Amino acid sequence: MFKEFTPPSPVLKLLRFSVDKACSSLFEVHQDLPHPDWVPAKPTVVIVPGRRPNNTHPIWVSTMAWELLSAGQGNVLAADWMAPPEQELPAAASEVGKKLAQTIQQLMDMGSSPDTFHVIGFGVGAHVAGIAGARLHGIIGRITGLDPFAPVFYETNSSLSLDYTDGQYVDVIHTNFNPNEPLEALGFSRPVGHVDFYTGKGQLLPGCPKGLFMQEKYLLCSHYRAHQLFTSSIKSLCQHVAFPCQAVTDFQTGQCTHCSWPGLNVCPEMGFNIAWLPKVRPVPFEPMTAVLDITSTSPYCVTPFLLKLQVGGNTSIDARLFVQLKGDSVETSNMSVSGNDMATFAAGNVYQFMVSASKAGDFKTVELEFDTQRLLYFEWMKRKVTVTQLQLTLLPRDRRLAFQARDITVIENQRTEIPLQKIHVENPENPS
Repeated sequence: MFKEFTPPSPVLKLLRFSVDKACSSLFEVHQDLPHPDWVPAKPTVVIVPGRRPNNTHPIWVSTMAWELLSAGQGNVLAADWMAPPEQELPAAASEVGKKLAQTIQQLMDMGSSPDTFHVIGFGVGAHVAGIAGARLHGIIGRITGLDPFAPVFYETNSSLSLDYTDGQYVDVIHTNFNPNEPLEALGFSRPVGHVDFYTGKGQLLPGCPKGLFMQEKYLLCSHYRAHQLFTSSIKSLCQHVAFPCQAVTDFQTGQCTHCSWPGLNVCPEMGFNIAWLPKVRPVPFEPMTAVLDITSTSPYCVTPFLLKLQVGGNTSIDARLFVQLKGDSVETSNMSVSGNDMATFAAGNVYQFMVSASKAGDFKTVELEFDTQRLLYFEWMKRKVTVTQLQLTLLPRDRRLAFQARDITVIENQRTEIPLQKIHVENPENPS
């Protein structure tokens, strides 16, 4: 179990989890290995939490460990580390990372292959994992950074923070890359891995409190969502498909819907499963940033669509666009696809947005609402929006499925339900 004390200098203890024990136990590397506690031929996962006060236990580590064991991972360890409260975090992470590298080297000397090691670090632990990987000259098979801690690390050089050269494959999940006012972002905003996954808007993620009335959850919820996402992905039956993209705003406006990337012909998937990743090393593609949306509860998967609207008529309107999809036995939430600010919908123009449906299903209708925030009591004063063509394309495009509707009239501030026609889309990966 996790220790409770204040050390005079950084310390590292390894804890082992096994399917036949209810609690973790202290794991020490010694000459008697291998024994029932250690099977060198099996994959090894090392979970590295962030810095913790000496009176707290990161329960999520145990949750992730049991999920990994139930998924067939043979050796599951946690790196329980602590540092003096007065020591600066980069210095503490450097010392702990060095100790972790020494331990991994000892295990490799006893028969474990570096290819079978997967080090998962959260917050400051992501940098500890990176430092350990760098000390081992980048031979660790995989390093996963879960929202690498940004304060005091953002301006340090790469030797003191996670970097894609630290492992054979480095994937990073970013969940708090934008500030939660009045607190600065807790996670890195810049990419540091081979693939950097950016979730949602990087703050106030779905399911997180919207205000300071729940202060601690408000400030930490998006940051903690990183390890929750990874844990839920271990045995999830749905996929966290992400789309190569340079900016979150480009993703939200439907500019990033293709899976093409130099050296890779599929969209990457966030989380534990890397069946999509080419097996050749070094990784045969340039570092990539990819974006995806999530839902508010586990397993957090969305069903992504590209919505295209062609506005007709002869008037323009400033509004927020809300969309809800409905089927025989399924109904999504009512989604604001145009963002929190007003967007201009001008006659003759085509607009596109990402629609991240909270549920999957055979949708039969779509409800549209153009919310102008005008308080109008007389129907004759309300403006009408003409949509000459609407198309919802299921993503990724290789699914070749879309829904369409034509010649739609929507009255401002009123929800209008529109029947959808299912169609099959040809040449799915040819940009339009």
